[in-house]
Formats: sequence, C-alpha cells, structure tokens
Amino acid sequence: MIDSEKKIVARLTAKNSLNECCYLIKDGSLQYKPMKTGEYKELSKIKNNYRWVIGVSKMFNPEFSKDRSGKSNAVALANLPLYHRTPAFMFQHDRDKWSYLGDYKYSVWYLRIREKERTESPFAGIVKIEKILITDNEIENGLESDLIDVISANIINERNPVCYGKDSRWANHLYPIYLTEQFLKSKYLSDLHFLNLF
Repeated sequence: MIDSEKKIVARLTAKNSLNECCYLIKDGSLQYKPMKTGEYKELSKIKNNYRWVIGVSKMFNPEFSKDRSGKSNAVALANLPLYHRTPAFMFQHDRDKWSYLGDYKYSVWYLRIREKERTESPFAGIVKIEKILITDNEIENGLESDLIDVISANIINERNPVCYGKDSRWANHLYPIYLTEQFLKSKYLSDLHFLNLF
C-alpha cells in the first residue's frame, strides 16, 4: 500500500498535476520507513516528488510536541483555540537512532479544526500537519509563515461537511479523506461475507 501511495505521487508529479496551486493531502504521516522491496523503497531518492504534498494525521501522540526548551507542549496543544495553529517547527530524526528513516527534514505544526467543547477529548479536533522540506532555503530556514497559513486555511476549508457520528474520529476528519476512506472500505468484503468463506 505504501509503495502504491508513492507510485501515485510519482505519477501526479510526472503529469505536473501537483504545483503551488494544487497540493495533494496524504492521509497520515509522511515519515515513511525505507522498505526492503518495491519500486520506491527509499524516500530520500524520491523526496522531490513530495514538494507539493502534505501529510495530515488524525491521530498523534501529543507528548511529541515540544516547546523551545524541549518540554512537552501537550497542555498548550490541548488549549489551542479554534482555527489556530501552533508555530511550525523543523523536525529531523536523530541520525544515530533513526538513520534508516533517511536524512531529510520536515516542517510540522498542529491545527485545531473543531471546537474543544464539542469533542470527546482535548486533542480531538486537532490535526498534525507535515511537509517535507525540499529546497535549500526550506532546509536552512524552514517554511515561510505565509505558506503555512495558506495551507492551514485550506485544511480548515476541507473540514466541512461534518461526518459527525459516522466515525469515532469525526472531529479530526477532513471530508475528502473521509469520503475516500468510505469508498475504499466499500470495496472490501463485508465481515459477514468474509466469515462465510470458511
């Protein structure tokens, strides 16, 4: 499945379908682990395909969000007001510990897309957004705040209509991703059908 995702991104890039006006939203993290097999086993070799791709995670560990002093930022994250984002931070895996993940940097930030009062937990309604830093300027200085704001505004626009009650993760869903997941699930065999095969 991961190799298929990378292949789709490569095809869209080859067709020039992705650009500064047409980003692709990938459901989940962009932090792929290198694979032993497959056409696109090392992200470092194909990272330029990801220039116009962002990863949006519905579920994340809030303890990984750190402030400038390296302490947990979970309380500030839980209290993030509606439509606000955290400052973006540059992230790179510890080369000694995680060298197999590749030598590249990300910009990561969190965005509240639902009111805290209407969700079941303080972190529901917050999404984690990632973008791989591609250009030398991005790697040196991070992403421009204006670009992060534009990406964040577009993510907020993709949160409606709401799929309330249809999924336990409703508060973190972006509607196009929710519809895609529903379409893919509709292609699976039902549990009852699967059990009757045996």
